[in-house]
Amino acid sequence: MQQTFELAAVYATNIFGIVLIAVLMIGNLWRFREKGAENAYLQLILFFAFCSCVLDPIAYTADGHTGTWPRIIVYGSNALLYLSNLFSPFFWLLFLADHLNFRFSIVHRNILGFAIIAGIVIVILNNFVPIVFDVSAANVYSRKSGYWFYIAIAYGFLLDSLIIYFICKRKGGLLKTFPIWIYFFPLVAGTLAQSFVYGISAISPCTAISIAGVLASLHSERIFRDKLTGVYNYAYLDILAKDYKKKKDLQVTGLLININGFKNINQNYGRFTGNKVLAKMSKILSRVVGEMGIILRYSSDEFIAFINTQNEMAVSMCITRIKSSLNEINTFSTSYKLSACICSQSYNPQKSMDDFIDDITRSMQEEKTRYYTQLQYNHREETEH
Repeated sequence: MQQTFELAAVYATNIFGIVLIAVLMIGNLWRFREKGAENAYLQLILFFAFCSCVLDPIAYTADGHTGTWPRIIVYGSNALLYLSNLFSPFFWLLFLADHLNFRFSIVHRNILGFAIIAGIVIVILNNFVPIVFDVSAANVYSRKSGYWFYIAIAYGFLLDSLIIYFICKRKGGLLKTFPIWIYFFPLVAGTLAQSFVYGISAISPCTAISIAGVLASLHSERIFRDKLTGVYNYAYLDILAKDYKKKKDLQVTGLLININGFKNINQNYGRFTGNKVLAKMSKILSRVVGEMGIILRYSSDEFIAFINTQNEMAVSMCITRIKSSLNEINTFSTSYKLSACICSQSYNPQKSMDDFIDDITRSMQEEKTRYYTQLQYNHREETEH
């Protein structure tokens, strides 16, 4: 059968994708040395994009060649391609959720699990019953009706990530809404082109372009990230203040969190332990606040959490959850005990960010005075008894 594709063009586009992915990996080695789910998801996206760029020309090369080995190659490479193109949007979804501190519900997790398992099962079943694609006696690949069901699963992950994005955009801060179109436009364009015009190899290289855009956005965002904890830094306050001034009917409360006895932890256990304490605190705050707001490291041992509500009960529950999380950590720590003074202040967009900081700092000074007064009283009680 005459080929309906240009093999040279297939090789050219995928070699471009491979080179781009290699450049991205080398250029971001410093990032990938850092542990964390976010970096792990990025590496997995790059890995599956690389696999797609390698498998695509292999599948096209073997297509239409007679013999047992070409048939095995056509079947195997296309099956692996479908899996790679399924896992890429899945791990993109997980990356975006982790980056935006979005918490999946149990039902949400179960749906995602069912979708990814269904995609894998369909590919396996396709070896016995041609659901997604078929290979003729002449070893020519052709799509079946199940292809569109498979595309629906992959696009379902992308749609889910868009929903998460807009939820966090409504609830979160400015940098929480980094330009998602940088990932979506190239990927959607490549998928549509390859889906409707057979012979075009566009998904794999367009995925590489999408990842390049995401990594570029993340690199620019690092200016406003605290290197140790990964939360936003002091410089982000100016950006946040400008963003808040643009919003009508703003309902935001700031929480100032100061770690008690942090100086003593550094002196008694060393700065390495002190850094671990800061990392633990940032994780607790990120988990508690989630998509409801953002976290900043304001100073050495102080964090500010901006949550998108001024409801006193909601604010009180947030503070309680932070303290409960600290107590849970303390049950597993025998060397030191973590606690924090926390005070809240409603944010008034008519005032400057400096005024807000001054007000909440004064509240913290009063809170710390009460804390140390109570600490001294408890110490005297223990001494007397």
